[in-house]
Amino acid sequence: MKHIIRKILREEFNKTNLKKGYELKGSQWLFDFIRYEEGNPKQKGKPVLTSYKISGDKWTIGYGHTTGDVEPKVTPNMTITKEEAEKILSNDLTYSANCVRRIFKEWESKGIDVLITQNMFDVLTSLVFNSGCDTVRKSSFIQQLKDGDYSTAGEKIKGWNISYPGHVDRREKESQHFLS
Repeated sequence: MKHIIRKILREEFNKTNLKKGYELKGSQWLFDFIRYEEGNPKQKGKPVLTSYKISGDKWTIGYGHTTGDVEPKVTPNMTITKEEAEKILSNDLTYSANCVRRIFKEWESKGIDVLITQNMFDVLTSLVFNSGCDTVRKSSFIQQLKDGDYSTAGEKIKGWNISYPGHVDRREKESQHFLS
C-alpha cells in the first residue's frame, strides 16, 4: 500500500525531473545560495577572510566553515584568501552532498525507493551544510520524504532547526526551492 501511495505522490512532480538521490550533484544554485547565506553578513555573497567566533568556542571562516570533519581547523585570528574560501566551500559542500547520497543509498539498501528532484537534493545538501548530517538524518521532514510525502517534507523545512533569526528567511527559501 505504501508503494502505491508513494507512486501517487510522485505524480505531483514531473517524472522526468525525479532521480535517485545518490546520483545527483550540487547545482550552481546550491553554491550561490550558500555563498549568499553563509558569506559575509555585510557583503552578501563574499567570504569572511578572517575567523570570527559564532557561539561558545566555535569559530568560522570563509562561507560558514567551522572546525568539523572537513579541513582546515578554524582558529582565532586565522586568515585565508578568497581562493582558499572557495576551495573550502567546495570541500564542505562535497562532504554535505556525500551525506545526502549516503542517506539515499541506505534507504535503497532497505528497499525504500525515493526519487527526488535536483532542487530537493540541493536543499537537503544546504540543510546538512547548515545543521550537520546526523541532525538532518533524524529530522521529521526527512521521515516525510522517506515516505514519499514531498509536500509535507517541504513544508516542514520552514520551521525546522531554527537557531538564529536569519534561519527563518533561509528556511522559507529552502522550502520554496525544495517544492519548486
